[in-house]
This record gives sequence, structure tokens and C-alpha cells, in this order.
Amino acid sequence: MSIWRRSLIYLKTHKLRCILLMFTLTVIASGMMLGLAIWKGSQDGMQELQKTYGNSFTIKAIIPQNAEDKNLWEQTGDIPGFEQYRYKGSIVDDELIDKVMEVEGVTDVCKEAKSYLAYFPEVDLIDALLARLAELERETGEYSSDDPRIQNQISEKQNILQGCNNSELLSYFRTNTLELVEGRAIREGDKYQILISDELAEKNQLKVGDQIRVEQLSLPLTYTKRITDLNDLTVVATEYLTIAGIFHANVAQYTNEYTVEEQVIGNYMFMDIDGLTEMERISKKDLGEAIDPEYTATFFIDDPARTDEIIEEIKEIPEITWSDYELKVDTSMYESALKPLENVSKITTFLIVFLIAVCIVLLILVLRIWIGARKKEVGILLSIGETKRKIRGQMFLEGGILLLGALILAVGITMWSGNRLGNGLLEHMNRQEEQNSKQEVMDFPTDINALEAYNEQFEIKSEAEAVEEISCQPDIAELAATSALLYVVLGAAVWLETRKILGNGSRELLG
Repeated sequence: MSIWRRSLIYLKTHKLRCILLMFTLTVIASGMMLGLAIWKGSQDGMQELQKTYGNSFTIKAIIPQNAEDKNLWEQTGDIPGFEQYRYKGSIVDDELIDKVMEVEGVTDVCKEAKSYLAYFPEVDLIDALLARLAELERETGEYSSDDPRIQNQISEKQNILQGCNNSELLSYFRTNTLELVEGRAIREGDKYQILISDELAEKNQLKVGDQIRVEQLSLPLTYTKRITDLNDLTVVATEYLTIAGIFHANVAQYTNEYTVEEQVIGNYMFMDIDGLTEMERISKKDLGEAIDPEYTATFFIDDPARTDEIIEEIKEIPEITWSDYELKVDTSMYESALKPLENVSKITTFLIVFLIAVCIVLLILVLRIWIGARKKEVGILLSIGETKRKIRGQMFLEGGILLLGALILAVGITMWSGNRLGNGLLEHMNRQEEQNSKQEVMDFPTDINALEAYNEQFEIKSEAEAVEEISCQPDIAELAATSALLYVVLGAAVWLETRKILGNGSRELLG
């Protein structure tokens, strides 16, 4: 009789024993397959995050904050209290950007700069601290400080302009922290185009296509005397910015009575880099010499896996002193979204390792009982001339048939429960990360050194949204890995347990 026929007869005549073994195998196979499916889902989620948000690096010049080194700074203006210096060291300019863009794999660049004292005489910003102080000045005629340079009625109309050559590449818009809801983005070649928030547009009855007047004030004449009439302001340049688009903020912002206008997300303004550069030159020329703003550049690559390789190639570009620059791969945009996936991956990795250990121990124990109860049967087979190889083969075949059935059931169980368990675990990890990331609200600091940390409370962080769903369905690779591992363990367990029995003769086994 062939071992196939004997195996089938045994399975048919010992149903309870076979059902118990098959149940054990199904539990082990399902656990391993679920672990692998959830692990792969978390890995795919991490790769997608890194592909979407980890495909960039930023280059920024390292510029000293004081002008003591005459080799690096040249004085270009000597107005008392407003001395101006031009930095002569390495900077981020179009020449550097063009050289980096020539490196294979670098696909795009976002050039950025800021203008800090743009004056908007006809725009009412979203009210914050300076508006309240200005209102107090208007009502009482008393100023909030003895410092003659504090001009709240001027400051409430001043705002930061954030310049860029392509607003779609800004981290705010890439992470959907800000979402363009009307009009279009800032793009290469624009001149005097601006993006404002829907909140600011509604307050000032503005729409796409309208123009906003922005002025560059003479800093020496504005801040060296008390100005009580806004008509007395000295304007060095006036421009009209056309509203190209309107954005909506998708995040809530913490503010308090000390939050100033420029920190309020509803007051954020983005304009084209060429227009901002020209405005900054005019403002700086009033102090002595037209100087460009300080630029930073964020470069994008086609394959995040090649980031280190591309950066090494960039650092080999001749005629650039890279020690003068900070070249940084920015992972802050997706770190908070990555942590829950990393935790899911760690948990499932532990589960897989644990199940492999349990699988080995449990199969050996079960097969020891299963094979140990068949000593008489093995003795009879040996007495009629069956080889040890065939006896081992029969027992492996019986276990293999049961394992095949267990794997089929495991696939069904994983397909039904994989997404439920995987996404349930991810949801729990997301909630945990959200709780861990909450910061305690700081009171206004009495120590000037704590002011920076205090102001960070109001900053809007450009962070990727948490991944809410991953695919945890089994595929061929997971099925093959689980099957191969379990069949190897089954074969090893059968060989070990039959080795003990087959070491005896037929008389010892029958006796």
C-alpha cells in the first residue's frame, strides 16, 4: 500500500486527533500570516510617507549673527541706530541652485525668503496683541511704552511676507496644513502675486484678482520719533500685490493674549520670490545699499532611497565650500505620522518572532504526543518490511495535508480580519501619539531665555496627516513565507520525534 493511501486512511480513521492538530496548525498559521500582513502594511505605509515627504533636503547658508568679522561683513550704511552690513561670505544664490539642479536625480527646487516689515495700510489683519495695544492708544491717547520706537498703530498693519518661487512645494501646502481653495498657486515667473487666507479675505471683503497695497517704510524715519498720525509716515516704495489665490487653514492654532499678528495663521501671506526680492532691495537701499534677502532652498529628488547618494554627489560639486552651508534632510514633516507605523511594525515583528518560537515548541510537543501514540503502528510497519524513510514520509505527508488545510483557513481568516486588526492597532497607536505630542501651555515667561520656547507654542508646524488606513491583506509573498517556514518546522519536528521511535526495533515497539 502506498504512503499516500495509508496517510489518507489514517486521517479518515483518526478524525478527532487530526482535527486537534489541524486546529493547532491553523492558529499558528493565522497568527504568523496576520503578523506578516500587518507588518508589511506598516512598512508600505512608512515607505509611502517617506516617498511623499522624505524626498527633499534644504540648503541654508551659515551666517554669523554679528558683524564683527570684517572679512565676512562690509558696512554699507552708517545711519545711527540703523547701520547696515552686507555679508560677503557664502550664500544661497542662483548660481548654487543651478549647480545643484544639474545633479542627476534632483528634480525641483523651492527658493524661499522672508520680508519682515511689510506695511499694509488698507488691510485689517486678524486682531491680536498689537491691535489691542493700538486701540488702547487711540482711546486713551497714552502709549504703552516709554520706548519711542514702539508704534502699535503702525505695527498692527505690518506683517511678514513669505516669498517663494512655487507655493505648491512649501511644506505648509505639501502636508495639507494649508489648502488652496480659490485661485491658483504662486509659480515661477510671477511678479507681485500673493496668497492670503480665507479668513483675512472675508474680513476685508477681498477676492481673487483684487489688489492689495503694500508699502516699504523708511525705517530710520519711522522708528526714531513718535508718530501719532499715520499720514506722517515716510514711504520709500509702494507696490500693488494681486491676489492669485486664497487658502484655508486645516489646523487649529493655540493663541493667547500675547500672540502678535504675524504669528496668527489667518494672517499668513505668501508672495512670489522675485517681487519680494525687489521690495527688499528697495527697503535696504534706504539704509545704504540694495541687498538681496537671505535665501534658503529646498531641493526635491526622484527617489528617496538615493538621498544619501545624491547628497554625496552634491558635496563633490567644485567651487562650493560646503562647510559654509547647512545641508539638512528634513524629516520633521512626517516624523509624527511615522511613529505610529513604526510602533505597529515593532509590535508585529515581536509577534512574528514569538509565534515562530511558539510554533517550534508547540509542534514538537503536539507531534510528540501524536507520533508517540503510534508506536504499535510503527512496529507493525517495520515488521512487514517498511523502511524508516517511508514511515517518516507518511507521517510528514499526514501533517503536510493537515497543514495545507490550515493554511487555506489561515488565508481566509487573514483576509477577513487583517484590515480590522491592523487598522485597529494603527488607530490605537495614532491616539497614543496624539496624546504624547500634546504640549502643556506655557505662561508668559519672566526669563528672556525662555521666550523662544514660549513663542514656539504659536508656530504652525507643517506635519503630514497621520496615516489612518493601511492594507493588511495577505499576498503571495506572505503565504509563501508562512508555508515554507511551517513546512520546514513540521519536517524537523517529524524527523526529531520519529528518530526516537525508529531507533527501537519492531519487537520493542510491539512489546
